Amino acid sequence: MAIDEQFITELIKDQDPLAAVWRQMERVYTQTSEVCGDLRGLMDDRESALNDLERGVYRGFFEAYELLLERAGAQDENYVLSLFDECPFVIITDSLSVREAVLLEKFWEGEAWSVERKGFAVAPFPPMTESLSNLLLGVPGPASGRDRPQFTYRYVAGPEHIPAMPPSGSLLVWMRLPDTALEEVTVAQTHTVADAFHSTVRTLEAVLETSGRDAALATSDHGYLYARSPTQYWPMPGGVEEIARSAFPRASRVRPLTDERARGLRDHESPRVEQRFFAFGEAHAAMRGRHWWGSASPNDRCTAHGGLSFVECLVPVLKIWRR
Repeated sequence: MAIDEQFITELIKDQDPLAAVWRQMERVYTQTSEVCGDLRGLMDDRESALNDLERGVYRGFFEAYELLLERAGAQDENYVLSLFDECPFVIITDSLSVREAVLLEKFWEGEAWSVERKGFAVAPFPPMTESLSNLLLGVPGPASGRDRPQFTYRYVAGPEHIPAMPPSGSLLVWMRLPDTALEEVTVAQTHTVADAFHSTVRTLEAVLETSGRDAALATSDHGYLYARSPTQYWPMPGGVEEIARSAFPRASRVRPLTDERARGLRDHESPRVEQRFFAFGEAHAAMRGRHWWGSASPNDRCTAHGGLSFVECLVPVLKIWRR
């Protein structure tokens, strides 16, 4: 069950409701013991459970979204920089979410590397690669990043492009997977979320081995929404969906408020706080919760990010070490 008595009690009593939500998201994935076989089927099934969880919080504890927006809007680069206090090797795994965090822990059981989930962080709003890249690297894209006073920097596009790394000192690696692989997950399913996971594992293993180090901490710049069926997203009323489609590209759930169509979303917002479709930060408008729309076009993506949802804004923190 995505919503159970234990979770409701934690959500009410926990000093940080977002921590209670994160733990329940982890439980959704830890309920499975097998990550071999039909991984796409497993991830599809678990996504429907994540959808039910988020819908339950949206309907019963809407204040959690206001807290999420407040925390994400105030987030800065220190959630990454503070990791250097614990370990000199930090990896940003672009688009890493609760899904991959739990699966990786299971996938590497008995392998050369071990993984421990240490908790979560709130990604900066809007949850986009550009947000953290600007804060942490001072550039809009991580491919243009350079060494900073706090760390030596390396960019990794994929498993075939692993640069040399210093064997000691503070090192930050920005790995563009699984994000770039998730961009290829479309309705046609030529590439799947399972393919994206396996590409991420291969690249992460290559980064760890090339580094020559025995331990790392990993986190992410944002998570992502994944939906292949109506059981994995929230439909909107016809008129609102039409407006949303005109304002947001399918692959991006956020628009700058300099865009007149984004500013106009306020005119189509629900008057009831518990039924709102959009979220507004200082400079951006975003889809709220898992509101989205379906598509029958084979080339349309099944993944997106930039919106105000738990799967997009809450990201894992992982400890990785050599056995």
